[in-house]
Amino acid sequence: MNAARTAGNKGLQIGLIVVAVILLLSIIGNIFYISRSGRLSDEKQQLQTEKEALQDEKKMLNETITVKDGVIEDKQNQLDALLEEHENMIREKDARIAQLSRRAAANANDLKAEQERNEKLKEDIDALEAKVEELTNEIYLLKQEMDALASAYEQLQEKAKQAEELKVYNVCALTKWDRWLCADRYNVSRARRVDYTFLSFEVDGTVFTEAGTKNIHLLLFNPQGELMYPSAGQFTMVEERTGDIQLQDHPYTMMKQIDYAHEPVTVDFVLEHPDRLGAGTYSAKIYIDGKLSRTKEMILE
Repeated sequence: MNAARTAGNKGLQIGLIVVAVILLLSIIGNIFYISRSGRLSDEKQQLQTEKEALQDEKKMLNETITVKDGVIEDKQNQLDALLEEHENMIREKDARIAQLSRRAAANANDLKAEQERNEKLKEDIDALEAKVEELTNEIYLLKQEMDALASAYEQLQEKAKQAEELKVYNVCALTKWDRWLCADRYNVSRARRVDYTFLSFEVDGTVFTEAGTKNIHLLLFNPQGELMYPSAGQFTMVEERTGDIQLQDHPYTMMKQIDYAHEPVTVDFVLEHPDRLGAGTYSAKIYIDGKLSRTKEMILE
């Protein structure tokens, strides 16, 4: 920029010199003309005036050149400042680009490592899915075994439950007729001759049966299904229907209590018939602690 400014100044000076030479030649011509025409003094005065005007113009030009030099210097300073700022921005951008390039390279490495990890995870997932399928098959087989075991366990529970209950064995039902003098007849088959009914049986359980006091209830039903000789009291009848246990208070014919100690107990019931019995099938139901244990039927003609 200084070289350009120097070249401009030199061009201006050369221009001024050219102008001055032209003016000088003009003055010489004028002098030559005046000397020949006799008007040299007037022309000299005119030339003097023109010289002063040229000097004033030169002064103004010099002042203008000085001002323009200042403006040019300011513009040059601004241009240098802008150039430096631009260079700084370029350096910053280059640094940013380098940083981003390094980060991109690092990200590319990370991406490659992540892709490798994803491939490894995919292989692991495939292996796990195969293992899950294998375990699912094993679980299915185990579930079938568990269902079979559960069914067997339920059956075993039912058998154990039944094994805990007392059972009635050797039920014997006899009828007796003694209305006539010295009569002593058992197993009378005709209804009108029955005076007594003897019901005898044994009660026993298993090692799982709980020992203690047990209530034995006898319910005698006539051929019409009506309870015969109902007592004043009632007992709690336990019935199981579709897996539910239902309790119901029900009258009974006779009741006895026994003490069970893991030994067979003989139980006898004697029922007196004050009135004649009609022909038909009579049934005796034996309940132990509210649960039906045995039913015995008798047919009278």
